[in-house]
Amino acid sequence: MKKVILVLSMMLLVFGTECYGAVSDDVYVRKDVFDAKMDTMNAKLDMILEQMKEFREEQKAQRKDITELTKTVTVQSTRMDGLEERMGDLKNSLEGQISNLDGRIGDLRNDIYLGLVILGIVVGLPAVQKALQKREERKAAREAFQMPFTLDDVRRLIEENNAKLAGKPQA
Repeated sequence: MKKVILVLSMMLLVFGTECYGAVSDDVYVRKDVFDAKMDTMNAKLDMILEQMKEFREEQKAQRKDITELTKTVTVQSTRMDGLEERMGDLKNSLEGQISNLDGRIGDLRNDIYLGLVILGIVVGLPAVQKALQKREERKAAREAFQMPFTLDDVRRLIEENNAKLAGKPQA
């Protein structure tokens, strides 16, 4: 019984920690990093399978030793059925965690895009403000340069200039 619990807990730890490293094809991860993670995961799975094989061999040896006791054999087969059922439950749990991870990765991608947009706005805001300020300055300069003069204003200026010239001796 201790061995069954040990194997199940090792499988839970290995699958429970490795499932967060699963990545779908649409996520940008370097291929060498992905391959290294997959190789590590495959090595751990091979180790677990070897332990499972050793566990099964030990179970077979125990069954041969106690064939006289049919009750014990029935208990052992019930344990194996429970183990297979637990393995199925673990598989379903892992599939749920992987699909949940896919959703979380999508949310993370959206958060990164939102952060980049906000960063772009913050970085671009001074340039936009400067451009708007220059536009306002040009508009004010145009308005100052285009003072409306009427015909009466021009006549008055000419008369004032003629009066100044008439008052001064010309050389």
